Amino acid sequence: YLTQNYRYWSKRGIKGPRPLPIFGNILDIFIIPQPIQELNWAKKFGKLYGYYFKAQPILTISDPDLIKTILVKDFHLFADRSNIVASNDSIISKNLVQLTGDDWKRVRSIVSPTFTSGKMKKMYPRIRECLTDFMNHLEGFAVNRGEINVKDMYGNYTMDVIATCAFATKTGAHNTLDSPFVVMARSAFNVHPLLQIVTMICPKLLLKLNNIITPKQQNKGNFFIDNTRRIIQERRKNNQKYNDFLQLLMDVERGRDNSRDENDINESHHVNEGEEELAAERKALNISLDNKRLTEDEILAQALVFFLAGFETTATTLTFCTYELALNPHIQETLLEEINSSVDSYGEISYEELARLPYLDAVLSETLRLHPPALRLHRMASTDYKLGTTGLTLSKGQTVQIPVYGVHTTEEYHPNPFKFNPDRFMPENRHNIIPYTYLPFGAGPRNCIGMRFALLEAKLGLAHIIRKYRFFRTPNTDVPLQYKRAYRVNTPKSVLVGIEKR
Repeated sequence: YLTQNYRYWSKRGIKGPRPLPIFGNILDIFIIPQPIQELNWAKKFGKLYGYYFKAQPILTISDPDLIKTILVKDFHLFADRSNIVASNDSIISKNLVQLTGDDWKRVRSIVSPTFTSGKMKKMYPRIRECLTDFMNHLEGFAVNRGEINVKDMYGNYTMDVIATCAFATKTGAHNTLDSPFVVMARSAFNVHPLLQIVTMICPKLLLKLNNIITPKQQNKGNFFIDNTRRIIQERRKNNQKYNDFLQLLMDVERGRDNSRDENDINESHHVNEGEEELAAERKALNISLDNKRLTEDEILAQALVFFLAGFETTATTLTFCTYELALNPHIQETLLEEINSSVDSYGEISYEELARLPYLDAVLSETLRLHPPALRLHRMASTDYKLGTTGLTLSKGQTVQIPVYGVHTTEEYHPNPFKFNPDRFMPENRHNIIPYTYLPFGAGPRNCIGMRFALLEAKLGLAHIIRKYRFFRTPNTDVPLQYKRAYRVNTPKSVLVGIEKR
């Protein structure tokens, strides 16, 4: 009985790793860090293989034509993300990542104008203010040509940025490590692998154990939800208005703001976008809206996911980028030259100029290729579906997975894939990138809605930090990097590099 479903893929002639009763292949991605396991499976089983999440069969595809079919051409049949790891909380379950069907379409349509270029430009001064605080904190390490764990440092920066831009709240993350805001944010991502496995196998049991073991500890999600609800109530009571995401969510109505402009259209994250992709997005979000505002629970859910997603992923990207620059000083100096040529007489870089720096864009794009924060994309078939020329028919409810890290590091798609080479993404070379083999933000109508904000935060931070400081390899710098064991998110262990003033 425990193994009868584990013949699902073998009956269909699909290869894959051998599952264990109850667990399926969950243990495989915790015993070995997932980026490494991705490579092992791709090398052994190719571009199409199946594995098991507990007893649930998951199909993995790496062919770019099939990826485009799932994410764009037949998006209407794969519009929902998988419910593999989903919250049952009445508020948290209303976030864009987890919503399905018409609920997702409605909320995505309403929230999308929050992330237009015009809205991002208004956030620019707030991010710059947080960056100044961060750089002042770096100064003490740089003066003494010290060694720093950049993962922790960047976590402070991105936490401050997202709290400021989402909730108009200063965390004091650089100086107040014991503040409830900082402690709860860090603990949300500092979960032992064993607890992650228990969460996946029997989440209800974990909740009961948590209430027994730590009865006085607030649930992490409830902590942020309660604080956000308090801020909303105070603003409504005092009729206060702020220029932040929370205010935009409170005020937003579905508009026709163009989410692209002539400045950022040339950035590398648009490599998968053509008229077909834009048409698919318009079709997916073109629905009749009776209620053009978000409920309070929906506002709370989006605010929570903005914070959690924006905090960890951007910090991880900046960490990986700094690591690669420390190992490749010639790339660091080339980047410095471009940045120095773009600053004004006050040492500042305008919002428009930042989006026009090709090498800065290329450096971050190559970082996201070699070290994508999200390791996998999941989509769920809404009906029985014949998958291209594979001869395989997916059943309704079947989960299809795209291994982003595996695709990004395939020799066929990206020659010499483990070499950090920003030139791949320079404007004159970008046409060589095969569509749908570069997916750091996903693709199609359900791509990452916070992509533009994440890139703005990362580019602004990197540009000013590299102007003032030089990073270098030390005897304690891990080569190769050591990864944490986690599901979905690509996270390194401590990343130690040297820092000095220029």
